[in-house]
Amino acid sequence: MTQAFEEANAALRQAVGSRIAAVAAGKPAEKWYDPQDENSPTIMEIIDRNVQALDDPRFDDDVRLVGDSLLGESVHPTSQAFFDLCDQLKEMHRRKSRDYGCPTGGDPLANIRNGAKFVGIAAWRGAMVRLSDKVTRLAAYNATGRLENESLEDNLFDLASYSLLALLLHREERHA
Repeated sequence: MTQAFEEANAALRQAVGSRIAAVAAGKPAEKWYDPQDENSPTIMEIIDRNVQALDDPRFDDDVRLVGDSLLGESVHPTSQAFFDLCDQLKEMHRRKSRDYGCPTGGDPLANIRNGAKFVGIAAWRGAMVRLSDKVTRLAAYNATGRLENESLEDNLFDLASYSLLALLLHREERHA
């Protein structure tokens, strides 16, 4: 990411954090930003910085402003944390797709499809087998309190991912 983007995003995060703190403290809207404070940009300045960062030719079109859904007034912090995890899940899928040989937009699920074809089952069932492996590993963690090769978070992310991949593949099969 560009430095301009990083700076604009940092300013946006600071402004949103200030707003959240002000709302929590019961301050009226007109007191959220202190125009006398040089470190407190107006919301229009923040938007302008983000627009400039987005116009930067070095900016990757696939990257969104981190935490941009914080701008929604009705987003509960727990929901925002969930949305952020979904964003991390999307990025994990993008990275793992490249690892499995899909850097140019080929089939990102070729590994699951090929494994399922090898044993003669539907692709969505192949995803379920991998999901079952994660559940078994998590059951072992529940019994022993430790995992040797992957973290608890890695396993939970994989479990969420395989659930969605199984759903996607099942829908593909139903609509084929």
